[in-house]
Amino acid sequence: MKKITVFLLIIIANQVNADVEIVPLDMELGYWEMTTEVDIEEMLANIPKEQREMMRGMLTSKMKLPIVKQCITQDTLNDMQAQMKKSFKSAGNDCDLQVTKSTPQEFKGVLTCADGETKATISTKSIHSKRHESQINAEMGSMGQNNIKTVGEWKSATCPDGI
Repeated sequence: MKKITVFLLIIIANQVNADVEIVPLDMELGYWEMTTEVDIEEMLANIPKEQREMMRGMLTSKMKLPIVKQCITQDTLNDMQAQMKKSFKSAGNDCDLQVTKSTPQEFKGVLTCADGETKATISTKSIHSKRHESQINAEMGSMGQNNIKTVGEWKSATCPDGI
């Protein structure tokens, strides 16, 4: 469950290896909200039948996915790699993100964690400057293959206090 929560914080790692230069996605400056969807039934398919009902109860009662709120400024947009490193380090995982593609319309990478059990491919597309969609296909050891979708939506040019 911890591993899933970490992925929900959007692309978790403490070190970025940029063989490809990171180019900021086409996005408006200001207040953004990120929502996440996880297919619980797909996740449960990897659990032995005897444990599925118990896990279903645990996941549905505890898996309240937060809306991640961000304030994107010109400074954060200009220094996306530093921002990624900072947010990844705060997640507390020993993971490495290999960037394979980075353009204003698309970001792709492969995340590999030192635990040897966690690996994910990450693909983010800029639908337009006010909406981004990401697909994370994660292999998380005993929890098997999981697909996580996040949607980032621009809300306003002004960020609320405290974000």
